[in-house]
Amino acid sequence: MTMDTLIKNIISTRRKATKEDIKSGVEWYAVAQQNCLDIAESHCKPLNIVVGVVAALSPNNKWSRNIANANDLIGAFMYGDTMESVKVSTYHTMKQKAWDILETMPSDNESIMRMLNGQKIIAFFECIMDLDSCCIDGHARNIAYNERIGLTDDRTNIGKREYKELVQAYVAASKRCTIVDSGKRRKLKPYELQAITWTVWRKQWGIV
Repeated sequence: MTMDTLIKNIISTRRKATKEDIKSGVEWYAVAQQNCLDIAESHCKPLNIVVGVVAALSPNNKWSRNIANANDLIGAFMYGDTMESVKVSTYHTMKQKAWDILETMPSDNESIMRMLNGQKIIAFFECIMDLDSCCIDGHARNIAYNERIGLTDDRTNIGKREYKELVQAYVAASKRCTIVDSGKRRKLKPYELQAITWTVWRKQWGIV
């Protein structure tokens, strides 16, 4: 599929968004960052460390559990407990990545992203940190291709080249979409567009 078609499909879904859909999509990552900031302030840790832990614990983890798991793991680390004292709702390897971030405590985003070492969780980190990125999952892929494929289908296993292409499509599409924010019109950020289109797509297909 051509880049122009991917962009067209993304924008087509965006045009179906209601005011409530747009509000929900624009606010999602802002609220996520605030959730992380609350944890950071509670445990006296830098925001990017908390977001790194959250991103590491995110695979196959619902957001409410994801943020709770991060808070519990950071709390355990702060009070000298072991990693094994905390249960998380994701893979052990992801839990180890989160713990490694806490033990290493890198100061810069680039070092944290190298430790995360996964295209989707790196993108999730970037989005929560309000960087110019977009997190691509099977739903975002389906929106761009304008087809409903189940997430257990091999076609939704996105390789590095396809992932990069889809990010480029969302970035390009975001530059063609605007919203009124605080009385001023501005272009959507790529992750805002992804969140808005996901909200529309979920309603369209009855995805819980």
